[in-house]
Amino acid sequence: MVFNEKIVDAGELKHIEGKIELYWIYTSGEAGDRFFKALKDEGKFLAAKCTCCGKTYFPPRIYCEYDFSETEFVEISGEGCVRAFAVATLDNNEESLKNPEIYAIIDMDGTDGCIIHLLGEMDAEDIRVGMKVKPVLKSKEEREGRITDILYFKPV
Repeated sequence: MVFNEKIVDAGELKHIEGKIELYWIYTSGEAGDRFFKALKDEGKFLAAKCTCCGKTYFPPRIYCEYDFSETEFVEISGEGCVRAFAVATLDNNEESLKNPEIYAIIDMDGTDGCIIHLLGEMDAEDIRVGMKVKPVLKSKEEREGRITDILYFKPV
């Protein structure tokens, strides 16, 4: 099937039956590679600081998006503050989870960035916006250089 029609009138849109198979490979690039390598090998968190304006990116980037200057890698603590959170009580099949999962947007200390990850070692009733959290990593032997090397974040 070829998708090369040009449609300028919304009334001409057609519904296509069936699945469209998509295959892709995600590459993390140089900055992501350095981040995951440091996480796996040393249990350290890296960010990237602009050499011109000082903006600190997490996740790290090679170039500053504001002034296109190069960045340098800097180590950060991995700690942060909960900006927002949600409690998931159902799984992908809409069946009840035995243990609800708590997802949070965490503003990373010392950076202008954030991460979305699980919270652990706390009940949903105890979480509040602004609370300090720190990461809990897999043991060094179990780490694979993936975001799942961070098991969850817990209260400081």
